Amino acid sequence: KCDQNTRPSSISPIFIYTQNKQFKAEVKTEFYLKNNSYRFASMFRTQNYPDKFFGTGNDTLEDDKENYTSRSTDLSFSAQKKFGDSFYFGLEYAYTYWRISKKEPGGLLDSGLYVGSDGGTLSGIGVIASRDTRNSIYFPTHGEFLELNARFYPKFLGSDFEFSTVTLNLRKYFPVFSSHVIAVQTILKAQSGTVPFTSLAQIGGQYLMRGYFQGRFRDKNLLAIQAEYRLPFFWRFGLVGFGGIGSVAPRIDKFNIEDFKLSYGLGLRLLFDKREKIQVRFDYGFGKGSSGFYASIYEAF
Repeated sequence: KCDQNTRPSSISPIFIYTQNKQFKAEVKTEFYLKNNSYRFASMFRTQNYPDKFFGTGNDTLEDDKENYTSRSTDLSFSAQKKFGDSFYFGLEYAYTYWRISKKEPGGLLDSGLYVGSDGGTLSGIGVIASRDTRNSIYFPTHGEFLELNARFYPKFLGSDFEFSTVTLNLRKYFPVFSSHVIAVQTILKAQSGTVPFTSLAQIGGQYLMRGYFQGRFRDKNLLAIQAEYRLPFFWRFGLVGFGGIGSVAPRIDKFNIEDFKLSYGLGLRLLFDKREKIQVRFDYGFGKGSSGFYASIYEAF
C-alpha cells in the first residue's frame, strides 16, 4: 500500500496439472497507486487444457456436446487514471494465440463452419471508462461499480479476425441490516464482425450464471442479470443465496424473453482476511438440466 487510503493491490496465481499432462497456468495482478489515482491490471494465461463446445445460440442441446483441447496463450494489461472522486478512464491491450490440438473427427469444430476452429491470433486495443463508489473491493456492502469497455481487433495490429466487443458491467450493493447485503449485477455484451467461437459471449462458469458449464450457451450478444443475498452465519462463515437470468443472441434485436435461462444456488463463505474482507467462496449452482460446484477466492461480483 502507498497509504491507508490506497486500495489493496493483489497478485492471484492459478496452476492446474492433470495426469494426462494437461495444464493451465494463470497470473492476474491489480495495483492501485498514489491514493487510488492510478489503477494497473494485467493477466497472463497459458494452457493446454480440455474444453467442451455445444455450438452457438440458445437452442443447443446437451447431446450436441463435443470435447476438444485448446493450446493457447493470453496476455492483457490496462492502465487507468482517476478523475474526480470516483471516475476512471484508461486504455488496454489484449493478445491471444490459440490452436485446437485435439477435436472430434466429423464433429462441429471439424466441419470448418465455426470461425476460429483451426486456431488464430487476436491482437486488440480498447478503452475503459468506469465509476467506482464501492466501500471495499473484495466485499462491498454499499456503493456501485459501473464499467464500459470497448475493445477492437483490427488486422493492422496483427489480428487474424476483425471484430469489436462492447461490454457494460453494472454492479450495485445494498445494505439491508447488520452485515446483510444484497448485490445485483447486470451484464450486457455486444459484438460485431468476424468473432471466433472462443471469443463469443458465454453463459456459465464460476462468475456468471453459476450452474451452467462455461460456454454452454454462446453467441455474439449476451444479456444477464444476477443477484446475491449475503449474510453472516457463525464465526468466520457466511451464507449466500444467488439467482440469475440470462440469454445470448446473434443480434441485439434478437433477444427473446422465452430464451432466457434461469440459474440459482447456495454458497458458503469463509473469511480468512478480516482486514481486507477476503473470503474463500464455495458455491453450488443449478441451471436447466445442469449443475456445478465452484470453489474460488473473492466474490463472483
